Amino acid sequence: MSQRATKQHILEATITAIEKYGVQNVPTRTIAQEAGVNNAALHYYYGTKERLVTEALALTLDHMMQDTDAILSGAGDLRERLRALFEYIVEGVIRFPNLIRAHLSGALMEGDSNSPFLRLLDAWLERTSRELESALATAPKQNIRFGVFAAFSAIVMAGLLPESAQATTAVNLRDETARSQAIEMILNNLLEQTGREK
Repeated sequence: MSQRATKQHILEATITAIEKYGVQNVPTRTIAQEAGVNNAALHYYYGTKERLVTEALALTLDHMMQDTDAILSGAGDLRERLRALFEYIVEGVIRFPNLIRAHLSGALMEGDSNSPFLRLLDAWLERTSRELESALATAPKQNIRFGVFAAFSAIVMAGLLPESAQATTAVNLRDETARSQAIEMILNNLLEQTGREK
C-alpha cells in the first residue's frame, strides 16, 4: 500500500473508531487496531492523536459539503431538494451520532470558535441559504439564514437525544413515519418563515 493509501486508510479507520467508541474514549491503540497498523505508524503519518482526529473529522466535513452541493444542485424543485437535504442530515445523525458529537464537542463544550465544524457549518449555511435566496428573491437574507440554521439545529438535536428523551421533543427520527412528518414540519416552517409559502 502506498503512503497516500495508508494515510487514507488510517483516516477511515479513525472515523470508524470514533463512531464505535466516541472521540473521548478512543485511544490511539484502538485506532491502530482498527486500521491494522501499529501505533508508530499513526505517529509517523499524523504526529499526534489530535492531528489525526482533526484530519479524520475534516474528511467527514468535506464529504458532507460535497453531498450537500450534489443534493442542492440536483433535479427537482426547491421543496424536493430541501426535503432530500434534510433527509440526508437526519440519516447522518442517526447513523453517525458519535461523529456528530465529536464535531460538536470542540465548538460547544470547549468554546472553540475556530473549530472545523463551525467553519463547515458556516459554509453549509451559506450554500443552503444561497439556494433559497435564488428562489426567494424578496425574503430577507437574515431570515433565510436563520431559518436554515434553525432547521439544521432541530434535526441535529432531535437526532442526538436518547430515545428516552424523545417524549420531550415528541420527535422520533428513528421511526420512518415520524421522521417523514418531522421533516415535512421543519420544511414547512422554514419556507413559511422565509416567505416562500403563506
